Amino acid sequence: MFRITFFKMDFLHRNGVLIIQHLQKDYRAYYNFLNFMSNVGDPRNIFFIYFPLWFQLNQTVGTKMIWVAVIGDWFNLIFKWILFGHRPYWWVQETQIYPNHSSPCLEQFPTTCETGPGSPSGHAMGSSCVWYVMITAALSHTVCRMDKVSITLHRLTWSFLWSVFWLIQISVCISRVFIATHFPHQVILGVIGGMLVAEAFEHTPNIQTASLGTYLKTNLFLFLFALGFYLLLRLLSIDLLWSVPIAKKWCANPDWIHIDTTPFAGLVRNLGVLFGLGFAINSEMFLMSCRGGKSYTLSFRLLCALTSLTTLQLYHLLQIPTHEEHLFYVLSFCKSASIPLTVVALIPYCVHMLLKQSGKKIQ
Repeated sequence: MFRITFFKMDFLHRNGVLIIQHLQKDYRAYYNFLNFMSNVGDPRNIFFIYFPLWFQLNQTVGTKMIWVAVIGDWFNLIFKWILFGHRPYWWVQETQIYPNHSSPCLEQFPTTCETGPGSPSGHAMGSSCVWYVMITAALSHTVCRMDKVSITLHRLTWSFLWSVFWLIQISVCISRVFIATHFPHQVILGVIGGMLVAEAFEHTPNIQTASLGTYLKTNLFLFLFALGFYLLLRLLSIDLLWSVPIAKKWCANPDWIHIDTTPFAGLVRNLGVLFGLGFAINSEMFLMSCRGGKSYTLSFRLLCALTSLTTLQLYHLLQIPTHEEHLFYVLSFCKSASIPLTVVALIPYCVHMLLKQSGKKIQ
């Protein structure tokens, strides 16, 4: 049974390497576009771009987006630990199936050397789940306003939006394969996994009304389960961080190794975001900013969205020191928690008070 499984994986890996070589050879001129699409699929964009925009326009969608992103990335971590997926740039060096050490040459790029296991793809999973939420939210909005005359328009909108969805997902997947950080089957698993998580949350009501206790309990469960799973396998002499030294060994440039791609870095980042969201939604600043008619006007929401996007880009420029791993995790949690606190509570409250003071001066 194990021999058959290994044979199947070697078959997928060898053919995956051939696809990567084909992409790197024949589509090298499209590197800038593919690198851009790889950045589009970066899960961090969910918190720095998609979430602040959507939460200000529709709080229900924005809240759901965070839950889907966090739970999806948590499942991605657990599956990576279970599946032990190799990455192409180190697999071609570690495998024994090529005779006389004739390993194929794969070009590496600054974004190639991720250190965690590769299956399923986190970029593909994060991209598919968040875009699934956005597409379904946009379509549900059109359904609410649909009458008999607009049925044809709705069908055209449905076709257009899902075409955009698949165009983005395919582009992200190809970009991840092109830079040799994933095999084709890993990005396919990522897309499917992300869509399943997002669809599950379509049938999970009242997330936006969850109490702070619910957020804290969920955070605690996600952390303890991941930590317990890690320690259990350590007792069985299975090191879940096995991929980190291999990545450092075979990365073409040591400067391309980043601590924020390690398995626990993503977990800490997601726990921080979920904690910050729960604290912000249940804060007095958020409740005060929601009072009154101005908080529901389009101008108020657009102003909050623009301010949030600008502020978070400044947040993104803040570099966390990486020389001490434990300090990095603590600071990463705090930085991540500050993102929803800023978007959900601080900025709407400040804009609300600013408009309130402006109204008093006019009077």
